[in-house]
Formats: sequence, structure tokens, C-alpha cells
Amino acid sequence: MVAAEARSELVFDASALIDIVDSDPRLLSLIARELGPVIVPTPVLDEVETLTEAECVGLGLVVFEPSIDQLTESALWRGRLSEEDHLCLIVARDRGAICVTSDGALYSECVAEGITAWRGLRPLILLVELGHLEPRAAIVIVRTIRAGNSYVTASVVRAFAVEIRMAARRARSHRCML
Repeated sequence: MVAAEARSELVFDASALIDIVDSDPRLLSLIARELGPVIVPTPVLDEVETLTEAECVGLGLVVFEPSIDQLTESALWRGRLSEEDHLCLIVARDRGAICVTSDGALYSECVAEGITAWRGLRPLILLVELGHLEPRAAIVIVRTIRAGNSYVTASVVRAFAVEIRMAARRARSHRCML
């Protein structure tokens, strides 16, 4: 499962970008290098006050200018998603990419539309599983994210810690097989 998903393009929404940028922006470079190209639609980047286009380029991210058709479709969307969130869904759909979000509504809408979606913390789990991030570092990062994001509750951190421990075991098991 990891190998198949690991090289897909990843379309990040503002919530997932903000969580990572506010904890450690270098993680975005690691994600882009080890998991797959990180795509940031320009209207989404406009929502992230702590990240510029130049910084995105420096981190190895792909700043993506959506087509007029994509922008029009997202502007005409009627539903519970913001225009920018719907644009992430559209870009992920059109590129056959994975939508990475910390927003429950966007995650649910992607799943309903048949678009692969990851919760915002999933890239960290995969980085641990692939041996590119130490489990303790991942847990510290999530605690840092929690400090700035009220939706990342203590129970989310506990569940994440369990996932990280399982990912670390899978990484050790894989290294033992080699």
C-alpha cells in the first residue's frame, strides 16, 4: 500500500499546509521528496499567510495555477466546502492526485466523489513507515500542531501516537526482511 501511494501527486489544502508550515516547513520538502510532488493551487496558497510562493519553490513544492475551467467550477460549487477547498478537490480529481486535508468536510467530500484523500497527519505516518522520519520527531511535530490547531485534540494525538508506533514496527519489520 505505501509503495503504490507513495509517489502520487499530493494536493494540499490550506489546513494541511498551515499545520505543517507552522510546525516545521522543512517537512514539506521531505514529503515532496519522499512521498510525491506537493501541489499547491495558487488560491489555496493565498489562504496561507505564513508561506509565500518563493518559499514554496525553495521547499520544492509545485505552485499550480488552476485552469479557468477549474476556477469556474469551484466558483459555481454549491455545498458545504469553501471555494478553495472545492478547488483542491477538483485539482486532485483532474490530476488523479491525492487530496491532503485536515478539514473533515473536504475529506468526506473527496471520499464521496471517489477521490483518494488523506488526513493531514497521514504523510507523517508514511514518512515514519518508510524510515524517513523518527517516530519521536513525528509525535513532537503533532504536539506542536496541536498547540496551534484546536481540532487536533488530545485524543487525536493519542491515536496518532498509536499509528506512529505501528508504522515504526512496520519500518523495522521491513528493514529486517532486507
